[in-house]
Amino acid sequence: MARFLRYLAQLPPVLLALIFGAQGIMWLVNPARAVRFWGFPLPEGGMGLSSMIGALAGWSLTIAVCLLLALIRRQRFWYYPPMMILGFLALGRIVAGTLHGAPSLPGRFIPELVFVALLYLAARATAAPRDA
Repeated sequence: MARFLRYLAQLPPVLLALIFGAQGIMWLVNPARAVRFWGFPLPEGGMGLSSMIGALAGWSLTIAVCLLLALIRRQRFWYYPPMMILGFLALGRIVAGTLHGAPSLPGRFIPELVFVALLYLAARATAAPRDA
């Protein structure tokens, strides 16, 4: 049973790696399509467009690569960067809504916090590193 639960704990990281990997690639090859998922307009050009594509492709691909490394190498520390990115993203949304007048988006930050919790469980299910 414990072995089954360990395998079950690895399912969310696999799915999240695929989703964020696809999202990162989509930002690089077709940002007009990728922006529809997020619900904000794509800048017409210039530094805004470059910054948006670079930032969103960068953090999406970082999450995907770190999760794949965690799954392949079975090292729990690879879960920590995606957990921090998603956690700080949720924190930023909450701060933007409470302090800066942005619309409150619980439909966005609650899933991000759930993802952090699922990745935490996956990290806990990953064997601790052995001493060399």
